[in-house]
Amino acid sequence: MYRSQISFRNNQIPMQSRRTFLTLGASTAIATTAGCTASMPFVGDDPMEFDADPASIPQSALDETGYDEHEIEDIGIERTFEAGGQTQDVVVTNWQAEYDKAIDLGELGVPIDERLRAAVCTALTTPQVSVLNRTFNPVGEMTSEELAEKVQDRYEGMENLEQVDEDTVSITRESTTVGEFEGEADLVGEGIPIDLTLHITEAVESGDDFVVGVGGYPTELRSDERPNIVSLLEAIEHNG
Repeated sequence: MYRSQISFRNNQIPMQSRRTFLTLGASTAIATTAGCTASMPFVGDDPMEFDADPASIPQSALDETGYDEHEIEDIGIERTFEAGGQTQDVVVTNWQAEYDKAIDLGELGVPIDERLRAAVCTALTTPQVSVLNRTFNPVGEMTSEELAEKVQDRYEGMENLEQVDEDTVSITRESTTVGEFEGEADLVGEGIPIDLTLHITEAVESGDDFVVGVGGYPTELRSDERPNIVSLLEAIEHNG
């Protein structure tokens, strides 16, 4: 029987600013799912390491949609599997590239006089984790609905996510499904809930990695921001 434990590299769990829209936490939640399954074979005593290459969105697409680059950062995950007296350490480096747009909270009826980067698009890359010609990263087989379930299970800032629509987009020249979900999020970390629309794509293969796109915004802004998110998702670039 396998036992496994998971930890963030250097024991540092990625944290979001209390003034950050919680869509960024959605991609982090997916990143903790990414990595490997307990069915991986044991191949020796040394840790197995898998590194993704970061994706990005070009400046031209950002200019067209009014978004700005916020941060491109790595998320290191370490897992240890135990079975039959054997231990296998696996280290996975994921990358997320975050882009956002500032929104006037007063326009949303939120009783706080400030602007918040409340419309967000993230490009997540995670290695396929190929061993002996097999791929062990579960993200590659998950539907957008399953990814959304992981977001809700692992990230307490989002609640009541339900799928309301489904579409097709092209990421790195590969067609994939993007699910549209609605739920609630604590927008500013002060117990003020707001209706959220979240878009999550199914993974596409790009070289040795999988690429997943995540976008979100207050539901009240859907008519303006949905086409922006679709444009940004389809503009994702990755050197696969």
